[in-house]
Amino acid sequence: MKRTIEGVEFDLEGLQVLPGLINAHDHLEFALFPRLGRRIYANATEWARDIYRPGESPLREHLQIPKPLRLRWGGLRNLACGVTTVCHHNPYEGVFDDLFPVRVVRRYGWAHSLAFEPEIRARFDATPPGAPFLIHAGEGSDAESAEEIFKLHELGVLTGRTVLVHAVGFQEEGWNLIRKTGAGVIWCPRSNLFTLGRTLDRRDAACGIPMALGTDSPLTAEGDLLDEIRSARVFLDRALMDLAGDAGIRLLRLPPRPDDWIAASGFGEPPELVVIGDRLQLIGPRLARALPARLCRQFHPLWIEGRPPVLVRWNVPQMLSETALYVGDDVRLAGRKVCS
Repeated sequence: MKRTIEGVEFDLEGLQVLPGLINAHDHLEFALFPRLGRRIYANATEWARDIYRPGESPLREHLQIPKPLRLRWGGLRNLACGVTTVCHHNPYEGVFDDLFPVRVVRRYGWAHSLAFEPEIRARFDATPPGAPFLIHAGEGSDAESAEEIFKLHELGVLTGRTVLVHAVGFQEEGWNLIRKTGAGVIWCPRSNLFTLGRTLDRRDAACGIPMALGTDSPLTAEGDLLDEIRSARVFLDRALMDLAGDAGIRLLRLPPRPDDWIAASGFGEPPELVVIGDRLQLIGPRLARALPARLCRQFHPLWIEGRPPVLVRWNVPQMLSETALYVGDDVRLAGRKVCS
């Protein structure tokens, strides 16, 4: 099988051409941060209050890294595992429009959570018509987390365009309410297991509620979306290719992107080619031999511990040099050492 990208013909024999993955939930600016937390917590608020020490190491050093640089690392974290679109749970940033490594969902509304956002109804009302409204909810195992779904309903923000991130703490009555209102759920299994010691079970995941897969922040989940896919296999029989692809498109109300695709040895495996908008963003060393000099000069090596080496269209050596000014030479992307 051969494909032509940017005027170059590539022989993709032995590879599968697949739609790009959709990461339905990430906090891109935390891509370089280490995982933080010392125990199992009753809920995410308890975790946040325990780890938030911005004046102390390691948060102090990482927060000094310029935000645009941190966001680009978040883009590369996603690109390297075959994600072509990511939903960033924070305000949309200008850097996302500046040849960012992956597409970032632009049209959405969001609030952090009931605990940290006093004006949730105002946030919901400000969401563009027809766009999804995303909020952390049910991120815990205690009674308070279970009740959050009813509080959201009372506020009038639980509708068919509401997307609940985590939902671990909801009980049967809460799941019935989600089903009744048509809301959806984003599942981040590895983050849940680290902070809460549990995640959605097979009964929750098979309840007919729209659901997509996300990584959450490296503050709670090391690795990338491929790690989430492998972890998800342990918990449910649901079609994982849909959870990491079309389900995210439906839940986030995204347009189809047939010009976003990857080539890999199989679903859930690291990509050897990532194409976004018919533009080559990542390529493996074997396929890179076909690149003409005019394109080859635009690519730089990227090696993430535990992943095959690739070439990307970003100046990784420069990014590493700039990042090392704040955290030293041991630069880690979602817990994995990065080299070029």
